[in-house]
Amino acid sequence: MRARSLPGLWCTAAILSVACSSPGTYSEERWSYWDLDDSADTPIAVASQPAPHPSPVPPPRRTVHRPTRPGNGDDEPTEQAADEQPPHFAPIYNRWYAPGRPNMDLGVPVEPPPYLEVNKPASPWNPYRQNVLKGDFPILGTEDVFLNTIWTYRQLVNNRRVPTPSGITGTGSIVDPGFFGDSHQDFWRHDAALTIDLFKGQQAFKPVDWRVRLTPVFNYTDLGLEEPGAVKIDVSEGNTRQERDFALQEALIEYHLFDLTDRYDFISSELGIFPFRSDFRGFVFDDVNLGARIFGNYDDNKWQYNLVFFDMLDKDTNSELNKFDDREQEVFIANLYRQDWPVLGFITQASFHYNNDHRGQHFDDNGFLVSPAPVGLAMDNEVESYYLGLAGEGHFDRINVTAAFYQAYGEDDLNPFAARKVDINAQLAALELSYDIDWYRWRLYAMHASGDDNTRDGDAEGFDAIFDAPNFAGGEFSYFNSQLIQLLGVRLTSQLSPLADLQSSKLEGKSNFVNPGINLIGVAWDAEVTPTLRTMIGTTYLRFDHSEVLETYLELPEVEREIGWEFFMGTQWRPLLTQNIIFQLGTSALIPGDGFERIYQSDETLYSLFLNTILTW
Repeated sequence: MRARSLPGLWCTAAILSVACSSPGTYSEERWSYWDLDDSADTPIAVASQPAPHPSPVPPPRRTVHRPTRPGNGDDEPTEQAADEQPPHFAPIYNRWYAPGRPNMDLGVPVEPPPYLEVNKPASPWNPYRQNVLKGDFPILGTEDVFLNTIWTYRQLVNNRRVPTPSGITGTGSIVDPGFFGDSHQDFWRHDAALTIDLFKGQQAFKPVDWRVRLTPVFNYTDLGLEEPGAVKIDVSEGNTRQERDFALQEALIEYHLFDLTDRYDFISSELGIFPFRSDFRGFVFDDVNLGARIFGNYDDNKWQYNLVFFDMLDKDTNSELNKFDDREQEVFIANLYRQDWPVLGFITQASFHYNNDHRGQHFDDNGFLVSPAPVGLAMDNEVESYYLGLAGEGHFDRINVTAAFYQAYGEDDLNPFAARKVDINAQLAALELSYDIDWYRWRLYAMHASGDDNTRDGDAEGFDAIFDAPNFAGGEFSYFNSQLIQLLGVRLTSQLSPLADLQSSKLEGKSNFVNPGINLIGVAWDAEVTPTLRTMIGTTYLRFDHSEVLETYLELPEVEREIGWEFFMGTQWRPLLTQNIIFQLGTSALIPGDGFERIYQSDETLYSLFLNTILTW
């Protein structure tokens, strides 16, 4: 891998993600007590208190085994005679070493935990048996410093049909029947990640005192097409591409600044490379990147807030993992959540986003120009955009509701499609309603992302996000949301985004507010067939909001707005009833409408079939 330079200074800003932590650490003088009454079936933890007065009738003489403090070198139980009045309670050093813990005999005559094979040794590969590597016990001889390690392996296999240029590497200017060739593609992706999470604090009622978290990731991708010149700019590279990458995807330090009240209303901070989603579904920003944030809560967690600043890192074109190269883009986000408003069970959020993207000339790792976008004269431009948003998620009685509205404004000093400076004025609105009936749920959803109706008028009215990945309208199971659909040097839509924004690259290009926009409406049926098997079936109707930008760019008159009908189905199977082994199988199809057929000169039904395997320890 080539050397990568760290970006420059950046300032702290802020965020909220409500963290819960523990009731405080136990000092050497604080003890828990367990009932030693032989008549009790199971031990009962009670509050710390002195032993009760003895009964008038002396109890029979018996031996009581007292637990010893783990690690103090005294492994022998003590004996106590009856005339010394044996207590009804015996002290336990702390809750981490309570009686009955597998393979930890403290000499207390209590029953083991239920459903546990007493004589069977604990397997280190079972994350549901107490394990020091899973944060169940403190490490380094401390009372409240824990280590949690997570191993994750993901394998994605995707067979699909996506419009593919027929061996042409330039941007072209006019669509003709021979421009797009064989659309068949095969894609494999492998990710192996290790998360090391070291933190201080017991995480029961308050946030951790501090945390250090690292996640190195190894990635391998294999893409096979039927057309040359699409995987790399050099046609001699053929029509397949195998790439490997290694990245430090997460590297953060979290520090608890102070508490605001005695109910653990707090302010904490994070610094480094960390994940952040700016709203409930990720409509505007959802990424893992380099930044700083302040987050906390107030009034018994009714208010939650985030302030975050990102000095964006560049992404690898094929693995989509972070590099240590400066992206020349800064993002600032502030949001505020209010629990149970305007009704109980509903959370309301207000947010502000700022994006300053001043990236200069840049070619991606496959040799394609992505900044500036390869449109027209392909001259450098700077995009400065602002977003005001209001969103909510929760339920009104039995109706589950997700709603979001964003107003974008700002300017692009030289938009490639308009070939001039443009003022941004665009909107996004999304709504999902669902209703639960026993083991299944009906969902109705709709989205409007405004489009530009005049390419050259100096107003940019097509909505675009900063770095979106919305779990909406089928999410990763949807064809239009999940596939990267190319269009003459730019993309009609990018992977994991439903926006028809004509970006050159979601990862490495700039937001583009001169675009056709999109309107969609659909219905889905979700079902929990068994405790281990879930399924989803749905259909969506899609239309461009305006098609004038497409007509101007493609020099193609009379492009209809209809994109077409999409059908999707997916299942998730958890054979162990846990998150350790997950299989996701999904299929989707897009039946082109008049507008899509006109653009791609084909009425071929496009499809995607994928299997996603996730193994976690």
